[in-house]
Amino acid sequence: MKYISVVDTAKLVRAALKESFAGVKFSVKSSSYAGGASISIYYFDGPTSDQVKKVISNFEGSYFDGMQDYKGQNYANLNGEEVKFGADFIFVNRKLSSSFLTGVSVDVCNEYGFDNAVSIFVSSYDNAAYINDVLFNADSCKRGYTPSDIKRIIQCKTDEVSLCPTQPSKTVASVYSMGDDGYGQGCVGKLAA
Repeated sequence: MKYISVVDTAKLVRAALKESFAGVKFSVKSSSYAGGASISIYYFDGPTSDQVKKVISNFEGSYFDGMQDYKGQNYANLNGEEVKFGADFIFVNRKLSSSFLTGVSVDVCNEYGFDNAVSIFVSSYDNAAYINDVLFNADSCKRGYTPSDIKRIIQCKTDEVSLCPTQPSKTVASVYSMGDDGYGQGCVGKLAA
């Protein structure tokens, strides 16, 4: 089995993201530490986190089973050769622009009939937007929603809204999962070669 370092795994992840989501700028950072390594992906708006996770999932070298407090191994095949990717885990961090978050907030208010009942305040920190506060106006909402409910609804909606489709990728097509070591709860186990 060939070992692919975390730096080389990050290069493959960059290529897969570039091919899959043309025009979206991704920051891909690898990190090594005692006991393992990981990759963190940062980007604004663009595809949903789930879209990105589907593209990069086969590049994760490990999985974690919290029920057993166990870190297990994933196995993959790259261009016909069995490999172990050096990044144990890949973390996806989607940041939202103010315009995107404001647009989704307006859509949610229209959809739920909050048009004149709610004021949503969008703030920015480290170039990323977030909902700072939700206030009910004098014409209060009588449906039983709290400001926390509205924040949660908006967050769920932003998780569903994609600004770009996933395109086919040669890099992604060159990798497939061979399963895992089979020790974790609900794991599929390593496939026979």
